[in-house]
Amino acid sequence: MLLLTSAFYTMDIVADIQDLYKDNKWREIVARYHDHPERNKVLWVYPSEGNFSFVENCLAELGCDRIVSIGCGSGLLEWMITQATGVPVSGIEVDGAWWSCKYAPPNFIPLHITPTEMDKETISIVQRNKNAALLFCYFNNRKAFDDYLKYYDGNVLIIIGPHEKAVHTDPKPFDDVTDIWTLYKFQEIRNSGDFIVVYKKQNV
Repeated sequence: MLLLTSAFYTMDIVADIQDLYKDNKWREIVARYHDHPERNKVLWVYPSEGNFSFVENCLAELGCDRIVSIGCGSGLLEWMITQATGVPVSGIEVDGAWWSCKYAPPNFIPLHITPTEMDKETISIVQRNKNAALLFCYFNNRKAFDDYLKYYDGNVLIIIGPHEKAVHTDPKPFDDVTDIWTLYKFQEIRNSGDFIVVYKKQNV
């Protein structure tokens, strides 16, 4: 058993996840890697099927038919959300040179690359998606977060991140948004100390 465990943990997690992705085996990805010691090479959080159902139900209740994910990284989480829920998810990232170089993680969805300061095209994407929820997962740029909310005309905000863990994010998932947003529902990701927190705009 020790030998098997050791072999498992020395596998190339990135290559294995790519293979599972090609076969549309999102369930195997979240089951196999949610507590893997090298999981952060690809993704910070690996929601359970129940967590994906929670997101799907919240979106249905709040009238959202898609998600725009800001700072989506490789897009693995976003791809799994779509596979699990049927909800389309688009992703926005910065630093196109990094995401197209050979050292970067693979991309699991097409990325819209934006400059650090949002350009007109990025602002247009955020503004025209009024029926989309805006997603920030393990985000760590408060100024950019505030800028996106300034242009976002929709009514649903999802923040995924750590709560009472020794990991810094900005914004934090709880109590770290302006007072025009009301906490709607939240759910812990497995027993990880990470939470999916859904906010809705007041008076909606």
